[in-house]
Amino acid sequence: MENENSTFEFLGKESSIRYFAEANFSLTQGKHIQNYGYDTKIWDYINDNYGNLQNYYELLYNCFLRRESNDRDVYFYLDFPEEGYGRFTRDRCRELEDKHVVFGILLLNSSKEKFFEAKEMTWDDIEQITEEGEHKELWQRLLYGELKRNYTPNEKDEVKRKIERTLGEFERMGWINWINQEAFHFEIMPSIDRLAKMYAREINEVELTEDYIHEQLS
Repeated sequence: MENENSTFEFLGKESSIRYFAEANFSLTQGKHIQNYGYDTKIWDYINDNYGNLQNYYELLYNCFLRRESNDRDVYFYLDFPEEGYGRFTRDRCRELEDKHVVFGILLLNSSKEKFFEAKEMTWDDIEQITEEGEHKELWQRLLYGELKRNYTPNEKDEVKRKIERTLGEFERMGWINWINQEAFHFEIMPSIDRLAKMYAREINEVELTEDYIHEQLS
């Protein structure tokens, strides 16, 4: 009992009283916490208590609090053991659909282009990629389901709604941030780099990326 009390002693600190509940809710909902905007204070709290929080989640949740970086930015998230979902039930763990993964990979590739150095995108950028980009056929197959010379305004509106729903899921995970959702203007966040690490082979090797996309969309 004494060891257990010592393990959770940090929860009695003023910083935990102020920030633990919100940090815990965000992490257990699958969000990636970054030193940015509204999450800055939560990021500071997790960073200052990283070791204690690692022990907390491993002991009580059978999950792992991870600290990752993409060379410049550090972010935190909860990871599951390879054999399951820790002490979460499967229905509480939302997995990305294959098409969302593919969209994320294509988004990552696009964000690395020089004219996206600011990591911001608009609907006009997406239209340019799908109509003129190097991998336009892959985008069209992903978003429209078929290749055509031209798409109708209704088809484009439906695709725009589809992408907005996908970006909503990415925002929940902390992978993008809406700058102006009404104007369809968003920025790609550093933590989307986790997707790059999970699918490094497909992203770094174009031919494998195409094979992967065709496999998922066939």
